[in-house]
Amino acid sequence: MENIQNLPKHQQQQLEQHLVNSQVKDSLTMYMGLVERCFDTCVNNFRTKSIDKYETKCLTNCAERYIKTANRTGLRFQEHQAMQMKRAQEMAQGMGGAN
Repeated sequence: MENIQNLPKHQQQQLEQHLVNSQVKDSLTMYMGLVERCFDTCVNNFRTKSIDKYETKCLTNCAERYIKTANRTGLRFQEHQAMQMKRAQEMAQGMGGAN
């Protein structure tokens, strides 16, 4: 990330905008997956205009589980990335010390 500061200002702004756009796209993709999965699982009765108590409870539980799982997965991914970076630094230091 320190190399970003070496880029010209307009390229920094383009990169930042690209990152923001990617985050928005990822958030929308996750949200749409949540809606589709929970709706398909919980809503079965189309005889009325509104959802019933069972469907409401099911949707709430489904959404909570989905979000918790996504958060847990994100944390595990960050931990994995940190471990990979640490290993790479250790290998680089080990190689540098061997010279």
